[in-house]
Amino acid sequence: MSITVDLKTLLIVLVLIALIVLIIYAIVLVRKLLVTLTHTNKVLEDLEVVSGIASERSQDLDNIISNVSGTVSDLSDAVKGNQSTVNAVASIVKSAASIKGMMSGDK
Repeated sequence: MSITVDLKTLLIVLVLIALIVLIIYAIVLVRKLLVTLTHTNKVLEDLEVVSGIASERSQDLDNIISNVSGTVSDLSDAVKGNQSTVNAVASIVKSAASIKGMMSGDK
């Protein structure tokens, strides 16, 4: 009892086995990529929220800095004698209100 194996048939069988293994590997890879994509979407959603908050805070901070800058300018004018004392006091009160608003964190 002797069995003859054609070399061409043997190579075709080996290629088919390798193809099946490759398909299984690709399925596992796609499954892992889907999990990674889900996590990436969650991170991007969180990043969108954080960047929105940072944008709001930076605009608030810019307004506060503008107010403080204006107040300092008004005070320097008052010191130079270009502004009345009442306006200088009003500028100081506005500056204090801006700083209080920044520290209280109402938003």
